[in-house]
Amino acid sequence: MNRLSCILLLLVLNFTFLAVGTPPPERTVYAIKGNDTLWFDYYQPVVKSNGISVIFVHGGAFTGGDPENQKPMADGLNKLGYQVFVIKYRLYLKGKSFGCETVTPEKLKAIQYAAEDAMDATKYLVKNAVLYKIDTAKVFIAGSSAGAEAILNLVYNPFKNKYDSTYDFFKTFRYAGALSFSGALLDINTYLSATPVPLFLMHGTNDQLVPYGTSAHRFCNAKDAGWMMMFGPVTLYKEAMQRHWPLILYSYKGKGHEVSNFMFRNFVEMNDFMQNVVAHKKIKTQNLVIN
Repeated sequence: MNRLSCILLLLVLNFTFLAVGTPPPERTVYAIKGNDTLWFDYYQPVVKSNGISVIFVHGGAFTGGDPENQKPMADGLNKLGYQVFVIKYRLYLKGKSFGCETVTPEKLKAIQYAAEDAMDATKYLVKNAVLYKIDTAKVFIAGSSAGAEAILNLVYNPFKNKYDSTYDFFKTFRYAGALSFSGALLDINTYLSATPVPLFLMHGTNDQLVPYGTSAHRFCNAKDAGWMMMFGPVTLYKEAMQRHWPLILYSYKGKGHEVSNFMFRNFVEMNDFMQNVVAHKKIKTQNLVIN
């Protein structure tokens, strides 16, 4: 066999390996709510499984976004042994806006719907844990932008009350941790009064959509119909620091909302966090400023 033939054979084998190594996801319906059929894409590990599952909620301002666009993130984690479930959830404001002109109750409802759908996807997976080979003690929830807001407001839920059984699932289930890319919380009191969940936060210090500290979402004016305060990652970090709670914040100095896409590339940091959590290693409260 000559040199050119060898090179061509290697290329064919390489492409064949890539095709086999990254199989298409399996799509499963987890709920039907009104006119919305909700599903998740299941990405399986391409190496030996590490036993950790990640449920991911995409961004899109609660008006759009597509789970299929999260494939690079899922592929990256698959290569490290993770299984990933990327969910479709109700886009309550589809065709509308999440801007300052949309009244606050509508914006709150959009967040609540997404959070409830993330919970219902989790409930489905926990119920079918044997089928999906899920260790329910090693389930992380993650999200980007709107999805990050949804998951933070599910883990530290401002929507539940003692007269409502909607969230009773969390009386017996607890996420191992949460990963937020450019997200924020609606109510700091729900954070301070809860049992802390290990948090992994990435955020730009100059984010003009989701506040890095405590500020109005999208920096709306107090007279705007959609004025809504939110508590960003550096606020959560300061509170966690006083209480020695498990939280790692990566602050990207001068960066904006583009940090919401950093789950496509920061696999080392994500992996270190999740591996340390499941190994029951102490997660030190820290703010790592990246210039």
